[in-house]
Amino acid sequence: MISSFEKINLSGNKLAEVFLNKTLDGRYIVAIPMINWSASFNELDEFTHQFDHLQTSLNHHLYEGDTDKLAEAIINMVKQL
Repeated sequence: MISSFEKINLSGNKLAEVFLNKTLDGRYIVAIPMINWSASFNELDEFTHQFDHLQTSLNHHLYEGDTDKLAEAIINMVKQL
């Protein structure tokens, strides 16, 4: 398993710890404990599909911040991993 950790600005001065894990079977698992949220998606999915999945999950979770910006930040973490 490969892991990554980054602090991402959620809104204003709120920084949240974002944990990203890549499993041996090619899945990504992302978690943001501050908002009690996590999601998983497949490595083989295109970035646009991954982005849509993350954004939908954040909206479903009733996250009130900028879901576009947060999903984009997570995708950027995936690209660096």
